[in-house]
Amino acid sequence: MKKSKTTTTTIANANKIPPTSLTLFLLTFLILIRILIGYHPHSGQDNHHGSKENAYGGDYEAQRHWMEITLHLPLGSWYRYDLPYWGLDYPPLTAYHSYLCGLASHYLVGPQSVALDTSRAYEDVTHKAFMRGTVLVFDVLIYFSAVWFIAKRLQQQQLLERLWTVILALAQPAIILIDHGHFQYNTISLGLALWSFYFMTWEQNKNDKDIRTSPPSFSGCVYGSILFCLSLNFKQMSLYYAPAVFAYLLGRCASASSWQGHIGRFCLLGFTVIVTFAVLWWPFAVHPPQDVLGEDEGPLAWILHIVRRLFPFERGLFEGKVSNIWCALSTKPFSIRRRIPQSLQPMFALALTLVLIIPACVALFFIGQQQTNNHGSHLAGNKERNRGTTTETGLRMLLWGNTSTSLAFFLASFQVHEKSILMALSPLSLLVSDAPAFISWFSLVAVWSLWPLLQVDRLQVAYVTSTAIFTSLLVLYAKPVEVLMMRGIAADRNSMVENLIRGPFSFMVILPLLSVFSMILLHLLEVFVEVPTNLPDLFPVLWSILGCGFFVIAWLYTCVLLWQGVVSYKIVGFASSEKARSE
Repeated sequence: MKKSKTTTTTIANANKIPPTSLTLFLLTFLILIRILIGYHPHSGQDNHHGSKENAYGGDYEAQRHWMEITLHLPLGSWYRYDLPYWGLDYPPLTAYHSYLCGLASHYLVGPQSVALDTSRAYEDVTHKAFMRGTVLVFDVLIYFSAVWFIAKRLQQQQLLERLWTVILALAQPAIILIDHGHFQYNTISLGLALWSFYFMTWEQNKNDKDIRTSPPSFSGCVYGSILFCLSLNFKQMSLYYAPAVFAYLLGRCASASSWQGHIGRFCLLGFTVIVTFAVLWWPFAVHPPQDVLGEDEGPLAWILHIVRRLFPFERGLFEGKVSNIWCALSTKPFSIRRRIPQSLQPMFALALTLVLIIPACVALFFIGQQQTNNHGSHLAGNKERNRGTTTETGLRMLLWGNTSTSLAFFLASFQVHEKSILMALSPLSLLVSDAPAFISWFSLVAVWSLWPLLQVDRLQVAYVTSTAIFTSLLVLYAKPVEVLMMRGIAADRNSMVENLIRGPFSFMVILPLLSVFSMILLHLLEVFVEVPTNLPDLFPVLWSILGCGFFVIAWLYTCVLLWQGVVSYKIVGFASSEKARSE
């Protein structure tokens, strides 16, 4: 009786509504972290370690320069003007965003901040504050809101757990350091993608009384498709999510009750995507570039020029020392980049990427086919957790699936950047209550893998402090084993797979301890060991190889979890269908 009373008290405390003042304080604290990180150097500040011979600085100057050219040049010339100096190479929505920011800078900071050509390398303190402010505003409006509403759906009754999900997702050091330190607008595309996942799975998880008479609506998939197209047109890295999204939506199309419904849904989604892309790209088809006037080029050639800017295959398999398969295998004795002809490298990368995304895509197709989600979460091992609430399996599985395909692209695709790991980290960070040990480990590995890039940007202090804050939050979030059991994290011990993944002495307990030790050891060796002159890239290469191993393990984990969920989901769904027929 005493144990039962303790458990009841714990559940009651978990369901207690956090005070509004506490919620506002924590959100303000997360915003303050971003502001403080913004006081550190940005990429290429003072032309420190400039990455291009003919260009000043880094991503900060690139974003500022895009504001300059979009504000002053005709639309048709945006993707053609002085390409060696940070030529525009992001999709149209980024170009429109740059125009609006440039217009605001012109009036709020001054015309000199975005003057054509003469503003190059402009690093005035007031303008830096403006630039940092634009990242923060869009982060709060788009990314914060997406995280909040997804957490609200994932944790409909566990209100304290919901708040922890929001805090840990928004305190991710890797995302904060790249956007608010290094300087980029990743949270816009990530936020739009999260909003698209939210709407795509909305009606699938409605807790209808009788799904036979009230089938889930398909409108959420349409709204989600529009938002995903916006994400894709803000940053092409959102393609990492595209296979998972396509597989899930194809499953939703296949869930219609007739073949006419299958075709109708598919055509509706296709029409939605075409119209959204047409609205964003049409201006570039009707405004000719100034440098081709009088030539035979037409709208198709102008559009293809932009596409080539977005996908520069001539740059090679990867940039920098990224923690993926190709970079790891490019070291001796493999030297795979030298052994494979450059013309064939994109095909090899495509083939390997397709192999790695298949498990997640097939799993998501099956999930999309399910008409409703009243059976309970595949990740929950305790019935108490699901009693009286929708478990949002469709949304959870879509987040896991997008993490899996993002890792597949990061590990095997062509032209991968270190920052691309954010694509996997963003959806995964919202699932911390499902697999706290794994996601805590992955979050630390993700920011650790960015260390070589952050060193170049002189963000070492920001790296240490933001990682320390996040680790402290993880310690505060840690729960006793009894509470983990209650939340369904330590589930059925009879399954060998469960014991491997979630047991008390499991692989996912030992792995984080060993990997954290190895990551700290590499940091210490870098400080105290002198690098041989004939091996100047020793530590970046070690970072790449070890990080690649970690991310391969993470990809395998997501695949096992997805398929474990599919099997559980389909078995329970089949049983529910049989029961409905008998009634």
